[in-house]
Amino acid sequence: MDDDRWDDWPERWVGTDCDVRAAVSAIPREVKDGFRYDEVPWQRFRHFYGPGEEIPNLLATLAAGDAEAADRALQQLWTSLHHQGGAIAVGALAVPFLLRIAPTARPELRAQTLRLIAEIGRCQHMGDGSREGLLHVAEEPLTTEGSTMCPVDWTIQAARQAVTDDLHLPLPLLSDPDLAEARIAAPTMEKITPNARMNPRPGKPSLAAGP
Repeated sequence: MDDDRWDDWPERWVGTDCDVRAAVSAIPREVKDGFRYDEVPWQRFRHFYGPGEEIPNLLATLAAGDAEAADRALQQLWTSLHHQGGAIAVGALAVPFLLRIAPTARPELRAQTLRLIAEIGRCQHMGDGSREGLLHVAEEPLTTEGSTMCPVDWTIQAARQAVTDDLHLPLPLLSDPDLAEARIAAPTMEKITPNARMNPRPGKPSLAAGP
């Protein structure tokens, strides 16, 4: 970080094209609802093993009817967006679409899709399942992703806000007793969405900031 780009980092990046929180919040509802992937700036953020532009095709395959292809796509999404317990910025861009894919996914994929959403909204936890651990944003505020240099807590804040904005989508899956396979994801999802079950719509809680 010895050139001018890193002066006043990360404050200088707030609200810019490098801020994934701004990128996620700028996605219009009609783009999310219409799965208009080409209107999302995937190219700004790499995944763990390659360019972010690879993510939309995986999302589209996951949502399609080919069972084997969907299985492979979800496995690749886990590999690309969640590595050694950590998330990456482009994962936050995927959250609004994963939230829309989960309700119509095959039952055996639904729980893993919800789990992936929940993991993108968590810091690296090393198996810590406590409420304090689940709500913690980052071990160190200036911890960065190696490939993008985006602060990790920005990714987590963006993912949590994306879940908050569309909380009505996962809630039926987490609370419906007939969807037992999806309820596997409930403990983590509920802890990153405080009071969600009790009050899913009025005065939606903000998940953007950690404790």
